[in-house]
Amino acid sequence: MKTTTSISILRWTASIIGILLVAVTLLFLIGSLFEGQNRPGPGLSTFTKITFVVWGMGLAGIILALWKPGKGGLFSLLSFIVFNILVVFSPNPDSHYSFVLLIFLLPSILFLVFWWLKKQAR
Repeated sequence: MKTTTSISILRWTASIIGILLVAVTLLFLIGSLFEGQNRPGPGLSTFTKITFVVWGMGLAGIILALWKPGKGGLFSLLSFIVFNILVVFSPNPDSHYSFVLLIFLLPSILFLVFWWLKKQAR
């Protein structure tokens, strides 16, 4: 009983953190789209576009993990690892890596731990 409750709390924690990260990211995306319409100048570089696609794939993995914790957690974890590597090695001289980006790994790891514990409990 106690193990089942702990596993359930782990899944709810991963779900809440994941949903909040996706929601905040969508709010920033919507704001950026509105701001981008009023800003003249060159668009995003190809490297930046690839980085954002990988980030979006990681967010999609978090959403998938709500239904399939193992597959979604692994997909989002790998996507966010690739995303962090891309940001670290960005060719843009104005970009700086922030360790805050590691927060996106948290729900992925929690979903994978939940999946593994659930599998072990059977």
